[in-house]
Amino acid sequence: MAKKKQPTGGISSFSQLNDFLNTIAPDGEMIEDNPIAKIDEWISTGYYILNAALSGSLFGGLPNRRSLGLAGESGTGKTFLAMSIIRQAQKLGYSIIYMDSEGAIDIDFIKKLGVDPKSFRLQPVNTIEQVNHIASKINKSYEEALANKVEPPKVMIILDSLGNLSSQKEMEDSVAGSDKRDMTKQQAVRKLFRVNGVQFAKYGIPFIVTAHTYQTMSLFSAQEVSGGGGLKYNVSIMFMLGKGKLDDKESDKKVQDKNIDAVVTGVTVYVKPIKQRFAKPIKVQIHIPFYKAPNPYIGLEKFVNWEYGGIIRGNALTEKEYNKLNDKDKAKCHEFELDGKKLYAYPKETARSLVVKHLGQIPLNELFTSKVFTDDVLKELDENIIKPTFMLPSVETLEDLAEITEEIGMEENNDQDDKENQ
Repeated sequence: MAKKKQPTGGISSFSQLNDFLNTIAPDGEMIEDNPIAKIDEWISTGYYILNAALSGSLFGGLPNRRSLGLAGESGTGKTFLAMSIIRQAQKLGYSIIYMDSEGAIDIDFIKKLGVDPKSFRLQPVNTIEQVNHIASKINKSYEEALANKVEPPKVMIILDSLGNLSSQKEMEDSVAGSDKRDMTKQQAVRKLFRVNGVQFAKYGIPFIVTAHTYQTMSLFSAQEVSGGGGLKYNVSIMFMLGKGKLDDKESDKKVQDKNIDAVVTGVTVYVKPIKQRFAKPIKVQIHIPFYKAPNPYIGLEKFVNWEYGGIIRGNALTEKEYNKLNDKDKAKCHEFELDGKKLYAYPKETARSLVVKHLGQIPLNELFTSKVFTDDVLKELDENIIKPTFMLPSVETLEDLAEITEEIGMEENNDQDDKENQ
């Protein structure tokens, strides 16, 4: 095959260089036209605060052309969170290929979590090479479909879990009765991402991988991801999950009423970003209750205030009650109007009630409800609190920071000069 020739007379502009590269490397394009660089869709996790941790916005979530790693010890909700994302993805028209290396998924389980089994393929896998082979064939089929002007289906792929997979060599050694240490597994994991990662991004296939963690023997007793650095260094986003006891009086009452001797009624999951490209790495927490539906508003309580959202802990006072307060307490109050009446929100940390601008005074236990977190409240909170807190800074912000840093440096130098002159 004859080699492609450069333009006669040589390349004199980037436009010419770009045209030439199109002839020898057609997968590359100007970034405005390249599908790999465009996030077409954000897939919700089912938790607003987790969406923020992933994307910087309550209304974001998992970017469709990127990969997510969920790592944690047993019982931290890795599979539960994967199912929650799957449930939301199916609402957007995604079909699911669930690669299961643990044999722990059944139809009743996914139905209970709201997942539609009609667009859910369960694919048992044993080795990393098998996963790589299946993923490569999927990518090849998408390439052929697009070449023939056929629109392939929207698909999400989940691997649960990476650490439980063997390598082909480990399987062969087991059959042969050899107990030699397998040195090929790490290479196979990296190959899985090298071969398929860019292709998944190109075809808009979100990829979720779960992995167990184990305690290292290091001085600081750190948690390490099973499967090694292959996952951590190759996924777009990596979340480390921890767990704690769920303090939920409603769940406790339910098990007491049913006379159930429950060991735990749920878990609090601590989500720590250890690799992130779409938001600042801010630790958040969600609840996974065992005796009621999960609440999508958990975690937002740390970010609401009266200015944005119109929510505080305290009491709603009438004008008559407000006038009885001393000047110091009056200064704490926030005036608002509800149903044509003037009211005052009086903040009190120990109150058993909330003051909500569009509702008035309500019981404290009604905070995590849609009547409090309306669409308007969520939008206001997102624009004024969540995005400024979670989103990565823009160039303008970085330039401002550089100017501030430069000014501080100049002040420090001036101080040093003054000391030397004294």
